[in-house]
Amino acid sequence: MSERLDIAIVGFGGVFPGADSPRQLWRNIERGEDAADEVPAGRWIIDPEKAYSPEIAALDRVYTRRACLLGDIDLDTDNLAIETQFLDRLDPMFRLALRAAQLAVEDAKPEILDRDRTGVILGNIVLPTDAASALALATLGRSFAERLGQIGTEPEATEPVNRYVAGLPAGLVAHALGLRGGSYTLDAACASSLYALKLACAELVSGRADAMLAGGLSRPSALYTQMGFSQLRALSPSGRCAPFDRRADGLVVGEGAGLFLLKRRVDAERDGDRVHAVIRAIGLSNDVGGSLLSPDSEGQLRALRAAYDQAGWAPEDVDLIECHGTGTPAGDKAELGSLHALWADAASREQPCVIGSVKSNVGHLLTGAGAAGLAKVLLA
Repeated sequence: MSERLDIAIVGFGGVFPGADSPRQLWRNIERGEDAADEVPAGRWIIDPEKAYSPEIAALDRVYTRRACLLGDIDLDTDNLAIETQFLDRLDPMFRLALRAAQLAVEDAKPEILDRDRTGVILGNIVLPTDAASALALATLGRSFAERLGQIGTEPEATEPVNRYVAGLPAGLVAHALGLRGGSYTLDAACASSLYALKLACAELVSGRADAMLAGGLSRPSALYTQMGFSQLRALSPSGRCAPFDRRADGLVVGEGAGLFLLKRRVDAERDGDRVHAVIRAIGLSNDVGGSLLSPDSEGQLRALRAAYDQAGWAPEDVDLIECHGTGTPAGDKAELGSLHALWADAASREQPCVIGSVKSNVGHLLTGAGAAGLAKVLLA
């Protein structure tokens, strides 16, 4: 058994569909609200009516126009080390990352944070974004615009820095907030948020940092993800995400961000921080026989058992499990099968363990999915 972690979560913040703060997210969860709605005008590069076909996986068409999308992001730029005019030229994804980071730091004790010893690790989806697509359009020129039916219009000019939308978010957040303990961005698909937390914990355990801002975000081109999951036949035709429900018929695309400020627990207690939760273990594995839309219980079980072993816990010790729970029948079945296998040798208990998935409220946030789930657990 590897050494048990002892990492405190001393601050967290996020922006989620239908919720511009974690507290609003919890109110929506209490009310059972679903943020899925028809895609608003202007979010897709083409008219939603032209993109839609009721036929499942029709070429270059989407079979649902419902998604869990964000509106404009309010951002307090007064205390950011970045020019407002420059920020206005950046992709909306950067505003999302900065807002979540601001909320996470403000939720802690920013006045005692040693910014020279605070690092940033973020998960971020490596897919085309609004600004990156505009940059490609401007670069490829009129012929591409004509193919999109935009004859007679000039391609939108965009800030050249937007070519770094994949890897820059952590660096931009670190620069804007003056966090000088190192930063990088990763993409481990749906595991990105929790993988970033694992790596952040390693920085704290090693002593390379005294605080870490970690989590995940996702705000790619909304049409790109809608089209991609349509072609994969993974979207819910009904536009409703229903994890572990017999009515489940697929996922609903979401976007948002959740970030967490971490410290060693002994340091957090010394500094008088409010400790939202303590991370005792993190399990990590890869599937051997799984695939993108059909995960394998074998890999999930290795991660689960590694985490329980490191924490020194038994399955019957746990009262609540926030699942990945995408609402795809194959994925949910595999995950539930993994939990059944984990509990197979567990001691009996009177109180059942509750399971759930925040995707029924905010959709699938891709690289921000784990962050949304962790925010729900902290609020619960």
